[in-house]
Amino acid sequence: MRVLMVGPDLDVPGGVSAVENAILRYPPPGVQVDFHPTLTRHGAASAARNQPIRYAVQGVKNLTSFIRLYNSVCKKAIGYDLCHVHVSSYGSTFRKYFVCKKLSRAGCPYILHNHGSTYEIFYERLKPFLKQKVRHMFLSGRGTIVLSGQWYEFHRRILAEDSHRLWILANPAELPSTPQWEQRAIISLLFLGRLDERKGAARVIHAISRLPQRTRERVQLLMAGDGPVDETCALAEQLGIAAQVEIRGWIAGAEKEAWMRRTDVFILPSRNEGLPMAMLEAMAWGKALIVSPVGGIPEFVTDGVEGFLVPPDDIDAIADAIRKLAENPERRVQMGMAARRRVEPLDIQNYRVRLGEIYQEALG
Repeated sequence: MRVLMVGPDLDVPGGVSAVENAILRYPPPGVQVDFHPTLTRHGAASAARNQPIRYAVQGVKNLTSFIRLYNSVCKKAIGYDLCHVHVSSYGSTFRKYFVCKKLSRAGCPYILHNHGSTYEIFYERLKPFLKQKVRHMFLSGRGTIVLSGQWYEFHRRILAEDSHRLWILANPAELPSTPQWEQRAIISLLFLGRLDERKGAARVIHAISRLPQRTRERVQLLMAGDGPVDETCALAEQLGIAAQVEIRGWIAGAEKEAWMRRTDVFILPSRNEGLPMAMLEAMAWGKALIVSPVGGIPEFVTDGVEGFLVPPDDIDAIADAIRKLAENPERRVQMGMAARRRVEPLDIQNYRVRLGEIYQEALG
């Protein structure tokens, strides 16, 4: 079987490209997977969302790049058995609408794979005629992959078509060799994700600043992601904790692996999520968690077992979770071990087999 995977380019920051890269490294048995982008890192505009002029310029680059890639992907797709189209909210949906419409007209079967952490908000804000277009995009495909039971229920409700296939396929985890858990005196927190309000970067920094001084001195924070890096650094400086915080832009590969080895706890108090790849990676590395109960997260994290579930906008609750893990290294290690066990069924080897079954069902 030959499958053409379509989505943001492989170096575009975010969980979608992480999934794409994993599928290309570990394709389903007996399946040749090739890739074609619909968005390049050069054209991505999300990082400039709060800068109107830059956002407009990036939007023009995005559109120009998409038109070129759109024409080539639709020509290329004709030689494949199936197209695997990754989609998210806002601009991603509108780009994929045109791609899927062209694929449908050309008789090229496709499935959609929805990663949109804010897809419900995005969809509910659409005008009725746009909702109809989005529904048509999904229903014209052979089925849709969703990340969790919560997203399954959402798609079943908005599509209102029982015959449309929905497959729950949680994001994959590449399991490193068994981590070495240590009860270190200094707790290192790891934040990976866009440094914005949705992910909660500023709320993590505020939470650390509210810790009792004796506890705060035992806490370090490593943050990496796209978005307002300079503003996030300035906030840490303003709150007097800059010496305890290391903030970087997007990291990947060996650099990210090194940060995984250095840290003890993964923290991500998001307001919206699909099923964050960074969290699953951290669980595979045996990290205790401080995350929020949104999207598919509660299906993989039980409060008090793999970590703590905290309301995303409750800074005091975030601070209290950090304090508990900083003051109890033994509990921190136990939660990290539980997180590793919980994510083991999502091993990439299991994922690739299930994805191959989905491809067969889509064509069957």
